[in-house]
Amino acid sequence: LYLASEEVGCLDEEGNSVNCDRKVYGFRPSSLLTNLAVITGLIAAVLNPIVGAVIDFTDHRHALGCAVAVAIILIQAIQTYTVSSTWFAMAILQAVVGFLFEVFLMVAYAYLPELAFEVGEEKMKKFSPKFIMSQFFFQSIHLVVVLAISMALDTSAAVTAQISQGLISVSLCVFFGLSWFKFLPKVKAKRPLPEGKSLYTAGFSQLFQTVKLINKEYKNSLRPFLLAVLFAESGTTAFIVCAVTYMNEVIKMTSSETGVAFLIVLVSIIPGAWFSAFVTTKTNMKNSWRINLLYYSVATGIGAWLMKDESSKIVTYVMAMCWGFGLGWYYSVQTAFFSVLMPQEQASEMSGLFSFAGIVLSWLPPLVFTAMNESGIHMRYGTLHLVAYFLIAVVFLSTMPDWEEILTESHHKSSEESNTEKRDEESQQEEVVESQPEEVVES
Repeated sequence: LYLASEEVGCLDEEGNSVNCDRKVYGFRPSSLLTNLAVITGLIAAVLNPIVGAVIDFTDHRHALGCAVAVAIILIQAIQTYTVSSTWFAMAILQAVVGFLFEVFLMVAYAYLPELAFEVGEEKMKKFSPKFIMSQFFFQSIHLVVVLAISMALDTSAAVTAQISQGLISVSLCVFFGLSWFKFLPKVKAKRPLPEGKSLYTAGFSQLFQTVKLINKEYKNSLRPFLLAVLFAESGTTAFIVCAVTYMNEVIKMTSSETGVAFLIVLVSIIPGAWFSAFVTTKTNMKNSWRINLLYYSVATGIGAWLMKDESSKIVTYVMAMCWGFGLGWYYSVQTAFFSVLMPQEQASEMSGLFSFAGIVLSWLPPLVFTAMNESGIHMRYGTLHLVAYFLIAVVFLSTMPDWEEILTESHHKSSEESNTEKRDEESQQEEVVESQPEEVVES
C-alpha cells in the first residue's frame, strides 16, 4: 500500500498517505489491499472443490499440507525483496499466498473433527480457545519484535515490511516443520475416487451431494450453521483487510502506529478466547456465537462512526482492543462449534464444505468496499456495510433449535448412517461367501 501510493505521488513529505485521486493500474492505491482480497477469494472459491477432492479421495492430505507449507515459506522469503520496482509482482504473490493459506486451513481443518471425536466435546471446548490463544500470542510476539526493531532503527514502511517478512520466513520454517513433519499424521483416503471421474469433477460432485445431504438430513443443525459461516466469515475476513486501509487512508496512521493498533488487537484476542470458553460453558456454542456476532456488529458500527480523521487515533486504539476481544471470542467458538457439530463419519466432506462456506463469498465484501471507494464514497460506509453480514449470520443461528436438539439431530443421523454402512458391508461379505464354491467356503 505504501509503495503503490509512493509510485503515483500520494504520500506527503513524511511518507504519510494523503487524499489522492490518482490511480495505479486503473485503481486508487487505497483499493490495492481490497482488490487482492477479491482475487484471492475468487481463486479460492473456484479451486476449493479440487482441494477437497484431494483430501477426500487420495492419500495425499498430509503431503498436500507439507507442500503448501513449503510454498508459503518460499513466497514469504521472496517477498523480503519488496521494493519500489517489485511491489506489483509482490502484490501478485501476496494474492497467491492468500489462496495457499486457504488451502492450508482446509487441510488443517480436516483434522479437527477427528480430534474432537478422539477427545470428546468437553475437552474440545477447552482446546479450541487454547489453540486461538497460542496462535495470536505468537503473532503478538512477532509484532512486538518487528515494532521494536522498526522504532529503534527508524525504518521506513518498506524496510519494516522486509524485516517482518524475513522473521516470518525463519519462524515458519520452525513451526511448520514441527507441525507437518513431526506431529500431524499421514491419513488414508476416506473413500475411493468414483469410477470415470477426475478429481475436479469428483470434487464438485461431492460438494453438490454433501449440500443435498445436509439440506435433507440436517435441516436444524448443519444447514443454518454453514449458512451462518457463509456470511460471518466473509464479513470477518474482509474486516481485517478493510481496517488496514481505513487506518492508513482515513486515520492517517503511520506503519508503526498501525502496527501498534494491530498489536492491541492481537493481545486482546487472548482474553477474548478465554471469555469465549466462559460464555460457552455458561450457555452453549450456538448462543455464544450469536452473542459474539451481535457484539461485533455493535463494535463495528460504533467504530465506523467514531473514527473520523487523524484526531481519532486514540479512539482507534480503544476500538482495536474491542475488535481483538471479539475476534478471539469469534474464532474460538466457531472452531469448537464446527468440531462438535460435524458427524465423524462425514468429517472429510463436511470439513471441505465448511472451508468452502467460509470462502465462497469472501470476495464480495472487499469488492463492495472497493466499488464504494472508487466511487468516492467515504470509507466509513464501506466499513459499516460489513455489519450486514454479521447480522445475517445471527438470523441463521436464531433459526436453530435448542442445543440438545441440535446435537441429537447431528449425532443421531451420524449413528444411523454408520450402522447402515456396517450393515451394507456385512451384506456384501455374505454375498461374497455365498458366491464361492462350497470347498472354498469350508476351507
